[in-house]
Amino acid sequence: MITKIYWSPWKHPTFAMLFLAIFSLIGLGFIESCKVKKEQPYIKKKLHAAKLAERAFQILKPSLIKYKKPDYLDLDPTGSGFIGEFLTPVTSNSGSLSAKQTSINPNFAAVFVHYLKKAKLKEGDTVAIALSGSFPALNVCLFAALETLKLKTIIISSTSASQFGANHPQMLWLDMERELKLSGIFHFSSNYASLGGVQDKAIGMSKEGREFLFSAIKRNQVQFLESDSFESAIAKRTKIFEDLSQDVPIKAFINIGGGTTILGTSLGKQVFRNGLIQSLPEEGHIPNSVITYFLEKEIPVINTIQIETLARKFGLPLSPKVLPKPGEGKVFFQEEYNPPLYLSVFVFLVFGLYGVTRLGWGENKKDLHLPRPLHPK
Repeated sequence: MITKIYWSPWKHPTFAMLFLAIFSLIGLGFIESCKVKKEQPYIKKKLHAAKLAERAFQILKPSLIKYKKPDYLDLDPTGSGFIGEFLTPVTSNSGSLSAKQTSINPNFAAVFVHYLKKAKLKEGDTVAIALSGSFPALNVCLFAALETLKLKTIIISSTSASQFGANHPQMLWLDMERELKLSGIFHFSSNYASLGGVQDKAIGMSKEGREFLFSAIKRNQVQFLESDSFESAIAKRTKIFEDLSQDVPIKAFINIGGGTTILGTSLGKQVFRNGLIQSLPEEGHIPNSVITYFLEKEIPVINTIQIETLARKFGLPLSPKVLPKPGEGKVFFQEEYNPPLYLSVFVFLVFGLYGVTRLGWGENKKDLHLPRPLHPK
């Protein structure tokens, strides 16, 4: 026996479905174009640190410009004075000009505040710090963040610098930080200084260059950190940090630059990412380094390398032509979708689809009497 199936086609009204489709596209456009700026945590402290860094830039600028060549603006378009020469007797190794240009931004002080607060540091905590002469502007920004959060410091600096860093023999990083301390804007400076460069001993540098480094350490009255080997340099640095902490727990270690003793040779730059590191990576081989020492003690590390990548993450410009103003970047405000707007669009579409598909909105009245699908008997 053949069973007949009676079926009367029934479609949702085309006009109603088209209207919902057009509305959804318009709603999506509004959602994308009407984002709101959301204030980020600790914005007042971040802005204070950025303004403090900007003031420090202004304090140093006359002294920095004094040692520049007439055409220095070709390398330093913001006119900050922080961009050094391609090669001088105290230049330790190669360096990226674009990274140095990108680092000259007072809003990096806010980035440091972000990471320090993320590491749960509070006023009065002690931090261990390794600075490179290669990024003097970043060093200033870190000082501004530390001053803002009122943290205690133990600082070991490298006296030499890579290309385009603080590599003028009469205006090295130690000279800059001493001038800032004398100005009263910051209340701390380096406790020790090494020669920096290869194996932290300026291997390969000329005798003249090494004499310039020793002169800078002496005139700035900083204790000299001397080491016999790569392993010795790591051991002496960690011992200094422990001794100067005077049994007070070190709550974080901060690194600026790519020092081999800090990261652990070229492998360390691949193993240790930038930003906040709170545990040892899971790679099979972890190089011996100062960072490894602190992570093994479960002390968080703020590692400042790959400056351009860091700038992109926080919405800071690459190689700016004009010095950025404090308060610019995603570290202060993040663009986010407007909750009332996207919820309104979503609710309208849900009710619209329900009305059209279930309640028959938009159907012609004459179609309401058409038979619905029949089930076979």
